[in-house]
Amino acid sequence: MGPVMRVPAEVAQTLEEETDLVEAVVLPDAVDGYDVALGGVFGSVVLLLVETPKDGFGRLVSVITASGYAQGRPSPFEMTVLDKDGNPHSFPAVDPNGQAVEDHLKLAFYGEPGDRRPLLHTPVTPPVS
Repeated sequence: MGPVMRVPAEVAQTLEEETDLVEAVVLPDAVDGYDVALGGVFGSVVLLLVETPKDGFGRLVSVITASGYAQGRPSPFEMTVLDKDGNPHSFPAVDPNGQAVEDHLKLAFYGEPGDRRPLLHTPVTPPVS
């Protein structure tokens, strides 16, 4: 599966209607964590994005920065990403311009194009010696 995002409904609608980045809308209880959480919880939609595209997520950055949420310049700008080790990273205290959003998303969108991951992560069990 691709990256899992929790985003405001407006952002979800734009991503679904105007891009080919969305694989499915999923129920919050179908996932055990989000790769990206944008904005507050109220009015959020959970999206499963397609596998990491070869041309990157430039269109996703454009949708986020053009959204009413980003244009309202909330302080703080809430966008948390999980890195490949599951560590959360909050958006730094900078202007949420395209470059800053893209740099922050790079922490979450790891792996090679075509990488797929499960929605529910399986805990790694250490080998028994």
